[in-house]
Amino acid sequence: MTIYFTFIPSREKRPVRVGSLEFAPNQAVPEWALKQRVRGQHGPTYYDGVNRTVALADRPTADFPDADHSACLLVWKRTAAQPVPQQDEAPDEVWTLTPRGRVVRSPWAGTPGHTPSPARKKSEGRHHG
Repeated sequence: MTIYFTFIPSREKRPVRVGSLEFAPNQAVPEWALKQRVRGQHGPTYYDGVNRTVALADRPTADFPDADHSACLLVWKRTAAQPVPQQDEAPDEVWTLTPRGRVVRSPWAGTPGHTPSPARKKSEGRHHG
């Protein structure tokens, strides 16, 4: 399965722009990328996929100065027989981070062109403090 994803550095800052798609052979790569980009506001990019034959120091990277705790990934999951997602196609999932840095994968609950917003489970309440 191929995982296509686009990084949204902040859902709180406007406008939210859906960028170019990156892709990876598994879910671990985009999960790590999300954590890295939020934590360090810098990290590798996967617009050309994952090339393990290239040394880590030589892999493409980018700065993400606008990345904050509200960052997310829009994620499309595809088998080899399925086409690459189109820009106007709704994602399958939205991946966000908890305050402790754990990735939460939620079904897409928005509509294309609107601010990505993960589905909230009834058991999840808002924490005040």
